[in-house]
Amino acid sequence: MLRNQFHALLATLLILSSSTTAHAQSPNAASRKLVIAHRGASAYAPENTLPAFRLALDMGADFVEYDLQVTKDKQLVCLHDETLERTTNVEDIFPHRYRSVTRDKARTKRWYVYDFTLAEIKRLDAGSWAEARFRDTCIPTFQETLDLIRGRAGHFVELKKPDDYNAMGVDMERLVLAQLERNNLAKPDADARTPVIIQSFSARSLQKIAIELKSILPLHLLTPAEDKDGWLTRDGLAKAKTFCAGISPHKTSLSKNPEIIAWAHELGLRVTPYTFAAANAGETPPLRAEISRFLYTLKVDGVITNNPDVAKAPERK
Repeated sequence: MLRNQFHALLATLLILSSSTTAHAQSPNAASRKLVIAHRGASAYAPENTLPAFRLALDMGADFVEYDLQVTKDKQLVCLHDETLERTTNVEDIFPHRYRSVTRDKARTKRWYVYDFTLAEIKRLDAGSWAEARFRDTCIPTFQETLDLIRGRAGHFVELKKPDDYNAMGVDMERLVLAQLERNNLAKPDADARTPVIIQSFSARSLQKIAIELKSILPLHLLTPAEDKDGWLTRDGLAKAKTFCAGISPHKTSLSKNPEIIAWAHELGLRVTPYTFAAANAGETPPLRAEISRFLYTLKVDGVITNNPDVAKAPERK
């Protein structure tokens, strides 16, 4: 049994097995509740940007969660959407670089990340859509994010649309692992202050990372509110354990069936549900109560939240 422990941030949390999974956690290892900042402190700063990441670090988040996309010149950047129009001024800077696609039976314009080089993407304003004071905030690269967070928190890295990128001939998984390798972060015990967890909604992508690419980094399977693929059943969780260290379900799945948490823990899987959020200060007390319920009554291992400051010290019920 191979047991890797992070001696600082995850001193007793990440205990990995070297069985066929090489990723499973001892059910007794999760003695610390994790606060995972969703797209950074995204309740207060534009999501997936350096200001949001810095604020999450200042608020004491244990992990910063962010999304990765791939540019035309095969560079990894932090962005949730596969297109640029929601969170940037791409329509103003590159008005004619869109694709016309059908959405809800209507034609619409979409500016895909993969159609732009990194240099072009760096020209975009990714902050003004949130607040004027964030004007001229850029989309960060994966490397910029690794540099910023290193030594202060862990990385909760979500691969967005890896199957779509693979279909286009882009090996997103190899790109991510190679970048981590260059930064000496490709092994669980490489940097005790900077643990890395990779998550995705794509089970196929995670299986590729674990089995084909033989990564021993802990992996989490994201599941949507409607678990149509059956991952949150006893059989589904047992299957997930063969390539994952944990699951990141939508919080409503666990509210409807709290037994999922016990089933996962029996298998040594961590449970880190998403997304806990409050849009304004008036919603903070209910959010604190909700987080407290999940952490201390339902006994999940951590929460993925837009409000890491609220989650750092939830009131126990």
